[in-house]
Amino acid sequence: MNTSPSYLFAPNDKAKFKEYLQSVDVSKIKSFILMDTNTKKQCLDKFVTDFPELQNADYIMIRNGEQFKSLESCQLIWKSLTENFAERNDLFINLGGGVITDMGSFAASVYKRGMQFCNVPTSLLAMIDAAIGGKTGVDFMGLKNMLGSFAPANSTYIDIDYLKTLPREQLNSGYSELLKIALVASKPLWEELMTFEYNDIINKPEIIAEAVRLKDGIVQQDPQEENIRKKLNFGHTIGHAIESYSIIHGKNPLLHGDAVAIGMICETWISNKVSGLSDALTAEIINKVVVSSGKYKLNVDKAELLRMLRNDKKNSGSRINFTLLGDVGDARIDQTFSEELIFEALSYYFYL
Repeated sequence: MNTSPSYLFAPNDKAKFKEYLQSVDVSKIKSFILMDTNTKKQCLDKFVTDFPELQNADYIMIRNGEQFKSLESCQLIWKSLTENFAERNDLFINLGGGVITDMGSFAASVYKRGMQFCNVPTSLLAMIDAAIGGKTGVDFMGLKNMLGSFAPANSTYIDIDYLKTLPREQLNSGYSELLKIALVASKPLWEELMTFEYNDIINKPEIIAEAVRLKDGIVQQDPQEENIRKKLNFGHTIGHAIESYSIIHGKNPLLHGDAVAIGMICETWISNKVSGLSDALTAEIINKVVVSSGKYKLNVDKAELLRMLRNDKKNSGSRINFTLLGDVGDARIDQTFSEELIFEALSYYFYL
């Protein structure tokens, strides 16, 4: 398994990405660009202008939204590849946010047992999280990322200019993942994030590069999430269950980062009860997440939410596994506790 994907940043690494395209002999193979309706409108022209080597690429487009991150969408992708006689050495490019990079990477990783692909993330969430680390996936039976693979991209090209196309809610969603990586991996980054709000990230490429470096450093130590990589799941056990629930029941499903924000608040509160996170830091973290992400009202059925928690792919045996905090930068994996405490945490969130 290749565990050293190339992460390149515009504008300094633009020439290196061109070299990558030349190295795969893009002029002599077929290229496919996967996008959704938003990235076609907002990002495609810039991407092809920046890289005219891809002006003859075939386009594959899906509808925008988490609800289309499915096997049905993958079938449309595979059908297009098959009808165009795509081969394993052809190039598949994911141009888009977290849904596109997760699903496109999965589709490419299993087509003819794997074709080469690269990621061009266009949202903050994709730049610092979804496109980093080689996890791929689609949702199944209403459960988040239940089907997937570990398949690092051959190259990932990050251009912060794409963030200028994002609506407020998408930038906000990605910022939650930025807070998470700081909380589990870097007190200096957390302290830096405390000095500005989410909308300022557009002007701070060095922060995005640091988040990528931190996550990649963890992934390199544990590419298939057997140990240390689990720390990146902070906020995601409850967050994924809430997200899945909102996809099934909500008219306007929560964005991934918004669900993770709820999960981080709940799991910070639990960390204070279980793993010794101080009262002062608990209040600081919760306040920062609430100010950055807002509050959401959800009426959830406890039995159904518990079923989703028990179906979480991070679990072991009958245990629901959590990552909790002892301090900023001190993430503790494989933590378990009573189900009652989970619902106490949710009650705390809803009455904040």
